[in-house]
Amino acid sequence: MGKSSKLLKGHLIRWGFILLSVFIVYIALYSQSSFRIEKVVKNTLNMMEMPNAPIAIRAKTGQGYELLSIVDRENSIYHQIFANRTLGLLWNNRGGGFGGELDPQILLSFRGGMSTFGKHQHYYYVGQLNDPKINRLHMVWWDGYEQEAIIKDGIYQAARSIRISKEGERLHASGSNRLLAYDANDQLLYELNDEKREIRSDEETEEAS
Repeated sequence: MGKSSKLLKGHLIRWGFILLSVFIVYIALYSQSSFRIEKVVKNTLNMMEMPNAPIAIRAKTGQGYELLSIVDRENSIYHQIFANRTLGLLWNNRGGGFGGELDPQILLSFRGGMSTFGKHQHYYYVGQLNDPKINRLHMVWWDGYEQEAIIKDGIYQAARSIRISKEGERLHASGSNRLLAYDANDQLLYELNDEKREIRSDEETEEAS
Protein backbone atom coordinates (compact mmCIF):
# COMPACT_ATOMS: atom_id res chain seq x y z
CA MET A 1 0.00 0.00 0.00
CA GLY A 2 1.40 3.34 -1.04
CA LYS A 3 2.04 6.30 1.21
CA SER A 4 -0.84 8.30 -0.29
CA SER A 5 -3.24 5.39 0.28
CA LYS A 6 -2.22 5.16 3.93
CA LEU A 7 -2.72 8.91 4.37
CA LEU A 8 -6.17 8.69 2.78
CA LYS A 9 -7.13 5.77 5.00
CA GLY A 10 -5.92 7.68 8.06
CA HIS A 11 -8.01 10.73 7.09
CA LEU A 12 -11.08 8.57 6.57
CA ILE A 13 -10.67 6.90 9.97
CA ARG A 14 -10.13 10.28 11.64
CA TRP A 15 -13.25 11.76 10.02
CA GLY A 16 -15.18 8.64 10.91
CA PHE A 17 -14.36 9.18 14.61
CA ILE A 18 -15.27 12.89 14.34
CA LEU A 19 -18.65 12.12 12.76
CA LEU A 20 -19.32 9.41 15.35
CA SER A 21 -18.50 11.86 18.18
CA VAL A 22 -20.81 14.51 16.68
CA PHE A 23 -23.61 11.94 16.39
CA ILE A 24 -23.16 10.85 20.03
CA VAL A 25 -23.24 14.48 21.25
CA TYR A 26 -26.33 15.16 19.15
CA ILE A 27 -28.16 12.14 20.59
CA ALA A 28 -27.17 13.12 24.14
CA LEU A 29 -28.09 16.79 23.88
CA TYR A 30 -30.76 17.08 21.21
CA SER A 31 -32.68 13.80 21.14
CA GLN A 32 -35.83 15.74 22.05
CA SER A 33 -35.10 18.45 19.48
CA SER A 34 -36.77 18.90 16.12
CA PHE A 35 -36.98 21.23 13.15
CA ARG A 36 -40.70 21.57 13.97
CA ILE A 37 -41.75 23.20 17.24
CA GLU A 38 -44.92 21.07 17.33
CA LYS A 39 -42.75 17.92 17.43
CA VAL A 40 -40.82 19.34 20.40
CA VAL A 41 -44.12 19.92 22.22
CA LYS A 42 -45.22 16.37 21.47
CA ASN A 43 -41.89 14.91 22.66
CA THR A 44 -41.94 17.03 25.81
CA LEU A 45 -45.50 16.09 26.76
CA ASN A 46 -44.76 12.43 26.04
CA MET A 47 -41.72 12.63 28.32
CA MET A 48 -43.97 14.11 31.05
CA GLU A 49 -46.51 11.32 30.41
CA MET A 50 -49.05 13.87 29.20
CA PRO A 51 -51.26 13.54 26.09
CA ASN A 52 -50.34 15.63 23.08
CA ALA A 53 -52.20 18.93 22.65
CA PRO A 54 -52.03 21.97 20.32
CA ILE A 55 -50.17 25.23 20.90
CA ALA A 56 -52.68 27.96 21.75
CA ILE A 57 -50.32 30.90 22.31
CA ARG A 58 -46.77 31.36 21.10
CA ALA A 59 -44.88 34.52 22.11
CA LYS A 60 -41.24 35.66 22.09
CA THR A 61 -39.77 36.51 25.48
CA GLY A 62 -36.33 37.66 24.29
CA GLN A 63 -32.85 36.31 23.49
CA GLY A 64 -34.33 33.83 21.03
CA TYR A 65 -36.67 32.17 23.54
CA GLU A 66 -40.40 31.66 23.15
CA LEU A 67 -43.10 30.78 25.68
CA LEU A 68 -45.70 28.31 24.43
CA SER A 69 -49.09 27.88 26.06
CA ILE A 70 -50.60 24.45 25.36
CA VAL A 71 -54.32 23.82 25.86
CA ASP A 72 -55.72 20.28 26.16
CA ARG A 73 -59.51 20.73 26.22
CA GLU A 74 -60.15 17.00 26.03
CA ASN A 75 -58.38 16.40 29.36
CA SER A 76 -59.08 19.86 30.86
CA ILE A 77 -55.42 20.77 31.43
CA TYR A 78 -52.95 23.36 30.14
CA HIS A 79 -49.16 23.71 30.11
CA GLN A 80 -46.38 26.26 29.51
CA ILE A 81 -43.15 25.37 27.72
CA PHE A 82 -40.09 27.51 27.03
CA ALA A 83 -38.40 26.74 23.71
CA ASN A 84 -35.49 28.07 21.68
CA ARG A 85 -33.50 27.17 18.58
CA THR A 86 -29.97 25.74 18.48
CA LEU A 87 -27.84 27.22 15.70
CA GLY A 88 -31.04 28.72 14.33
CA LEU A 89 -32.22 25.27 13.22
CA LEU A 90 -33.38 22.84 15.90
CA TRP A 91 -36.13 23.71 18.39
CA ASN A 92 -35.44 22.62 21.98
CA ASN A 93 -37.54 22.29 25.12
CA ARG A 94 -36.19 24.49 27.93
CA GLY A 95 -38.63 23.52 30.67
CA GLY A 96 -41.89 24.93 31.92
CA GLY A 97 -45.00 24.12 33.94
CA PHE A 98 -47.34 21.20 33.31
CA GLY A 99 -50.78 19.97 34.31
CA GLY A 100 -52.67 23.15 35.21
CA GLU A 101 -56.35 22.30 35.65
CA LEU A 102 -58.92 24.00 33.42
CA ASP A 103 -61.81 24.89 35.73
CA PRO A 104 -64.94 26.50 34.21
CA GLN A 105 -65.75 28.00 37.63
CA ILE A 106 -62.64 30.18 37.47
CA LEU A 107 -63.52 33.53 35.88
CA LEU A 108 -59.89 34.69 35.93
CA SER A 109 -56.67 33.33 37.41
CA PHE A 110 -53.15 34.69 37.88
CA ARG A 111 -50.22 32.24 37.99
CA GLY A 112 -46.60 33.24 37.58
CA GLY A 113 -43.25 31.59 36.97
CA MET A 114 -39.65 32.30 36.02
CA SER A 115 -36.76 30.53 34.30
CA THR A 116 -33.14 31.67 34.02
CA PHE A 117 -31.31 31.29 30.71
CA GLY A 118 -27.77 32.62 30.65
CA LYS A 119 -27.69 36.20 31.94
CA HIS A 120 -31.45 36.78 31.64
CA GLN A 121 -34.46 35.83 33.72
CA HIS A 122 -37.63 35.06 31.77
CA TYR A 123 -40.80 35.84 33.72
CA TYR A 124 -44.36 34.93 32.81
CA TYR A 125 -47.89 35.11 34.11
CA VAL A 126 -50.50 32.80 32.68
CA GLY A 127 -54.03 31.81 33.57
CA GLN A 128 -57.48 31.00 32.35
CA LEU A 129 -60.46 33.25 31.82
CA ASN A 130 -64.07 32.12 31.55
CA ASP A 131 -65.88 35.44 31.82
CA PRO A 132 -67.15 36.46 28.36
CA LYS A 133 -67.29 40.09 29.50
CA ILE A 134 -63.48 40.26 29.60
CA ASN A 135 -62.27 42.01 26.46
CA ARG A 136 -58.62 42.69 27.30
CA LEU A 137 -56.06 42.04 30.03
CA HIS A 138 -53.41 44.56 31.06
CA MET A 139 -50.31 43.42 32.94
CA VAL A 140 -48.39 45.76 35.26
CA TRP A 141 -45.06 44.31 36.39
CA TRP A 142 -43.27 45.02 39.68
CA ASP A 143 -40.88 47.54 38.06
CA GLY A 144 -43.65 49.53 36.35
CA TYR A 145 -43.35 47.91 32.92
CA GLU A 146 -46.79 47.41 31.31
CA GLN A 147 -48.03 45.21 28.47
CA GLU A 148 -51.21 43.73 27.04
CA ALA A 149 -51.60 40.02 27.71
CA ILE A 150 -52.28 37.69 24.77
CA ILE A 151 -55.68 35.97 24.98
CA LYS A 152 -56.68 32.85 23.07
CA ASP A 153 -58.74 29.69 23.62
CA GLY A 154 -59.78 30.62 27.15
CA ILE A 155 -56.28 31.31 28.46
CA TYR A 156 -53.83 34.22 28.42
CA GLN A 157 -50.14 34.86 28.90
CA ALA A 158 -47.85 37.82 29.54
CA ALA A 159 -44.09 37.24 29.38
CA ARG A 160 -40.84 39.18 29.33
CA SER A 161 -37.10 38.79 29.96
CA ILE A 162 -34.84 40.92 32.14
CA ARG A 163 -31.05 40.93 32.39
CA ILE A 164 -29.97 39.75 35.83
CA SER A 165 -28.85 42.63 38.07
CA LYS A 166 -28.86 43.59 41.74
CA GLU A 167 -31.19 46.52 40.98
CA GLY A 168 -33.64 44.21 39.24
CA GLU A 169 -33.60 41.79 42.16
CA ARG A 170 -34.22 44.68 44.57
CA LEU A 171 -37.20 45.93 42.56
CA HIS A 172 -38.60 42.45 42.28
CA ALA A 173 -38.36 41.89 46.02
CA SER A 174 -40.04 45.19 46.87
CA GLY A 175 -42.60 45.46 44.06
CA SER A 176 -45.82 43.66 43.15
CA ASN A 177 -47.47 42.44 39.95
CA ARG A 178 -51.04 43.24 38.88
CA LEU A 179 -53.43 42.00 36.23
CA LEU A 180 -56.26 44.32 35.19
CA ALA A 181 -59.28 42.94 33.30
CA TYR A 182 -61.41 45.32 31.21
CA ASP A 183 -64.67 44.93 29.31
CA ALA A 184 -65.42 46.14 25.75
CA ASN A 185 -66.16 49.64 27.10
CA ASP A 186 -62.78 49.74 28.85
CA GLN A 187 -64.39 49.51 32.27
CA LEU A 188 -62.37 47.71 34.93
CA LEU A 189 -63.94 44.36 35.83
CA TYR A 190 -61.31 42.66 38.01
CA GLU A 191 -57.89 43.21 39.46
CA LEU A 192 -55.63 40.33 40.52
CA ASN A 193 -52.23 40.45 42.18
CA ASP A 194 -49.71 38.27 43.98
CA GLU A 195 -52.02 38.00 46.99
CA LYS A 196 -55.36 37.63 45.19
CA ARG A 197 -54.75 35.07 42.45
CA GLU A 198 -58.18 34.10 41.17
CA ILE A 199 -61.85 35.00 40.94
CA ARG A 200 -64.44 32.23 40.87
CA SER A 201 -68.03 32.33 39.70
CA ASP A 202 -69.20 30.25 42.67
CA GLU A 203 -67.68 32.83 45.04
CA GLU A 204 -69.60 35.64 43.31
CA THR A 205 -72.81 33.60 43.58
CA GLU A 206 -72.27 33.13 47.31
CA GLU A 207 -71.66 36.87 47.79
CA ALA A 208 -74.80 37.74 45.85
CA SER A 209 -76.92 35.40 47.96
